[in-house]
Amino acid sequence: MLVLHPKVKLWLVNENNEAVLGEGLARLLEAIERYGSIHKASLSLNMSYRYALHRISLAEKRLGFKIVKRSRGGVLGGSSELTAEGKALLMKYEKVEKEVNEFLKSYKISIK
Repeated sequence: MLVLHPKVKLWLVNENNEAVLGEGLARLLEAIERYGSIHKASLSLNMSYRYALHRISLAEKRLGFKIVKRSRGGVLGGSSELTAEGKALLMKYEKVEKEVNEFLKSYKISIK
């Protein structure tokens, strides 16, 4: 007997049905919190800095508020951190992600 398990991709969308936050951006936001830098976070995820900035800017545009506070670096280096709204959004995404994964763990499809 073959047992299959469902797997889904999760993302949050705005009222216009535009993707705002999915797994990739969530991992980027977690890494920004960990490293305090978009550059270091993107490197840790094997993501280009330019792409990371694009993902953050697109999400902020679609949300209508900032999720990452950025300060330019120059010689001393810059820093980045999640805004209060960014932290709240990430926490809500992770809650939904955990609940969906818990549900999916219990769901099995048996095929003879």
